[in-house]
Amino acid sequence: MTTSPAYFFVIHGSRNRKTKSAAFGLQQLITSRIEFNDIVTQQDYLENNLLSSKSQMASMLNSPKILTEVAALELAPLALNKSLVNFAQKVHLHGFSKIKVFPLFLAPGVHVQKDIPLEISSAIKQIDNGVTVELSIFLGKYSGMVQLLADKFSELSAQTRILVAHGSRLPKVDDYYEHLADELNAKVAYWSKNPSISRQIKDNIAVGKKRIAILPYFLFPGKITNEIAAEVASLQIEYPDVELILGQPLGTTEALAELIAKEI
Repeated sequence: MTTSPAYFFVIHGSRNRKTKSAAFGLQQLITSRIEFNDIVTQQDYLENNLLSSKSQMASMLNSPKILTEVAALELAPLALNKSLVNFAQKVHLHGFSKIKVFPLFLAPGVHVQKDIPLEISSAIKQIDNGVTVELSIFLGKYSGMVQLLADKFSELSAQTRILVAHGSRLPKVDDYYEHLADELNAKVAYWSKNPSISRQIKDNIAVGKKRIAILPYFLFPGKITNEIAAEVASLQIEYPDVELILGQPLGTTEALAELIAKEI
């Protein structure tokens, strides 16, 4: 039995095949980064402790492989709690005794605060093989997230910045978005509520801004990000003298995988 945990990543879920593919691609990148970091850590340990024999090196480097799984909260064949129970059976067979659950969500909305904990609680009641489950913080709270977004804004090369978030029916979530936008020297716009993307862009144009960066704060491309792109394109036609620079969501990238692996 290994003391290392297995890793269970939770995404929102989508009917879009490209989104599903992106999620599994990110899982593979994260797994690779965890494995690489683990090997480096083990090699450093061996060197620092003068354990140089080939047998000792092989013993450590051939320890049980990393086990990861990605599952959706919604729009999936299985309920999240069932997916977690199935994963618990798998990790037990591979000699693991603990699962760490990582919600790949960007804000502390209803899914993070209520839905996911309920699904985990339901799964724990069904797991009877001694595997324990621990819930970690959501992705948007990771220490490197602000820098990752700042880097993406820098690539857009515009001093006027708008961070586009989905929005939530929980009032306190607005405070999270506002604080994040302040750290990025940006204004926040919402897809599902006011201030809207259109309103924020037009307000900036009204005060003379000529180059505006718009960054969608979403995990993967999908229906909503496509609609955001269409809205920005329409506004660009309406205001031809202004340059609207639309960035991409976080996506399946090495940078995001490294951020998650470091947090793990």
